[in-house]
Amino acid sequence: MKILSRALMATLVCISYGLTAQNTTGSCDLFEDGPNDNWPRVLTATTPDDPTSSSPQTMQINVLSMPEGASYRVAKTVANGNWFFGNAQPLELGSNSVTVSGVGFLRSVKFQFSSGDVEFDALSINGETLTCASDLDGVAMENCDGVDDGPNATWPHVVTATTPDDPNSAAAQTMSILVTALPDAGASFRVVKTVANGNWNNGTPMDLEVGLNEFTVSEVAFSRSVKFQFSSGEIEFAELVINGAAVACGSTPCEDVDEDGICDDVDDCVGSADALGVCNGSCEEDANDNGICDADEDTIDPASYCGPGTTWDESLNQCVGAENCMGDFNGDGAIATSDLLGFLAIFGTACL
Repeated sequence: MKILSRALMATLVCISYGLTAQNTTGSCDLFEDGPNDNWPRVLTATTPDDPTSSSPQTMQINVLSMPEGASYRVAKTVANGNWFFGNAQPLELGSNSVTVSGVGFLRSVKFQFSSGDVEFDALSINGETLTCASDLDGVAMENCDGVDDGPNATWPHVVTATTPDDPNSAAAQTMSILVTALPDAGASFRVVKTVANGNWNNGTPMDLEVGLNEFTVSEVAFSRSVKFQFSSGEIEFAELVINGAAVACGSTPCEDVDEDGICDDVDDCVGSADALGVCNGSCEEDANDNGICDADEDTIDPASYCGPGTTWDESLNQCVGAENCMGDFNGDGAIATSDLLGFLAIFGTACL
């Protein structure tokens, strides 16, 4: 395992605050192979390249299960650069917390484990929660807009690092990829570059591993092209960086259950609106756009809502005054004494 840069460490912390699945010291990419069979797995806390390596170094791991007698020990460099190996300490189920005291010089500090079968669900170094690459959300290479199609089925995907048009093409070219998942059969990459006479040189395939993979193409004295080819579109990664610049994969697909082109988390209606505009409502039709479902209008005569002297107007979708015969003031269909008395009651009244 390579030491993660502070920028990448921050990326891992931002992507996922903590381990969301159970892992083992043998499967998690944060651990590297140890020096021997007694200490087969190692977690690096710091190296002399870290300006804070002289500070206290802490590790916390929450153990879910482990082989009987599983233990850890601290391996660190002392002032003269020699290695010092601490005594083996038993691991316990649950939270295990270890602190290595601060010193007055730059140093390396590692935590060695006696087994790769220690299962855990939380791990932190110096207060920073770490996440195994296999627990990160990755994007498949075949779905990344920033990755181009390769030359053939053996190398279906390619990322261009530089071309002769780039004034810095002769400089060293770097690639790092944080792999979160690989096809069952594994996957590899290779470097393809032009040499001094312009011919192409195809490098030897190199296996990819879950976790951080880094490669540097040495500098030369001529302008050139450099590309990184990948053997599978099923390679999933959380980050792909070429010469310090992250490859952008475009927008992350969102959940859109109703397939209306609006992500469900911002969709006002996950489903469809009925004829009255009600999300997932039951009204199938409102042909006259009166806000009353046609199914309800079939059973309720709108005219029943009209008061005396009014009638239902289909064209206006409302009650209107009835067209009475002249003199039938009370609208009972006959001109009688009651109409005359009503007229005399208001005779001489000024109209406002």
